[in-house]
Amino acid sequence: MRAGRGTAVAVLLLGGLLAGCQVAVPGSAGVSAADRQTAERRAEQRTAVDAALTALGQAPAVALKATVKGAEQQFRVTRGGTATGGLPLEGGIVQVTAAGGQFYLQADADYWKAHAIDEGTQFGTSWVRSLGSELPLDPAARFAPAALADGLRKALPGLDRLGEPVKQKLADGTEVYQLGAAPSVLRVTAAKPNRVVSFAPALLDPQAGPKYGAEFQVAALTGDALKTFHTDLDTAVGALGSPFEGLVQASAVVTNDKLDCKDFVGSCTTTVDVSTSVVGSPAGGEKSVVHINLSVEVSADSLGAQTCTAAADAEPYATVKMSCTVKFKLPNKTASYQVLSKPNATAEVRAALDANAVKQKVAAEFAGLGG
Repeated sequence: MRAGRGTAVAVLLLGGLLAGCQVAVPGSAGVSAADRQTAERRAEQRTAVDAALTALGQAPAVALKATVKGAEQQFRVTRGGTATGGLPLEGGIVQVTAAGGQFYLQADADYWKAHAIDEGTQFGTSWVRSLGSELPLDPAARFAPAALADGLRKALPGLDRLGEPVKQKLADGTEVYQLGAAPSVLRVTAAKPNRVVSFAPALLDPQAGPKYGAEFQVAALTGDALKTFHTDLDTAVGALGSPFEGLVQASAVVTNDKLDCKDFVGSCTTTVDVSTSVVGSPAGGEKSVVHINLSVEVSADSLGAQTCTAAADAEPYATVKMSCTVKFKLPNKTASYQVLSKPNATAEVRAALDANAVKQKVAAEFAGLGG
């Protein structure tokens, strides 16, 4: 019995000794000083980014600048999505004006051909009313301050790399945090008040964003800059003229062709009825008009051919009467001639734009923004 108890005591003591050896040695575990410093700097970066995005989202308007082939393009947009300016797109430039709840786009003929937006009628360099949704990113909607800040904030998890925050100095000496790597880069100032310096559109949409180019410089607009924006936007609205409807196609049919030639005068007038029809709906359900171009070739034996033209506006599905006149030079002799008239009409849909009404809506918006 004694031997058994002695053995048990020895085991207990041994267990006690083993437990007593598990003593932490100072400095052998926990967070190192270097790791603590990195964590603190990462926390400072997160605070700066959060403050910069908050300030961006609260801005009344912003200006986005990009350089394409050595030329700077500026696009300005308000908190409500009213905008104007040039945007780099697929190596070219498109002009955008968004005002009064409507979106207008201007590009060259190559752009329309490449995107098959213009079916038949060549828009050329005319303004076109559309939705903005045919662009990779709707700039009036996605680049407005609050929407832009929200989009960039959603992209942050993919940019927040572990390790030491990356700082850079810009050409003007401004120190910035750089988050992410090309083509998805966000830069914010390191010093307060923190602000967004630039961003890559790819952050908002990895597939669509790169079509706008690599990077936009960002600046909030307040005070005199906001008032200048308002003035420039009024000018842009006034320059829209009678924009094409990008979502509607029209056709024209000529009926009741009548030819009236005046004896001994040489003038021949062609009068026709032109009926219109449309396919599609105007952007935003706004009112539109069908613009008709009439061309008539009038020919007569031994007198040659003459062409006259006329233009008119009509409601969709309406019929309008149109006429035009040619005049032949008659020889100094009595004769009769057989005259043939060949009319042809084409139609295009134009936006019924009331520029003054749009400017009033813009003025009301800017009054609320302080500009």
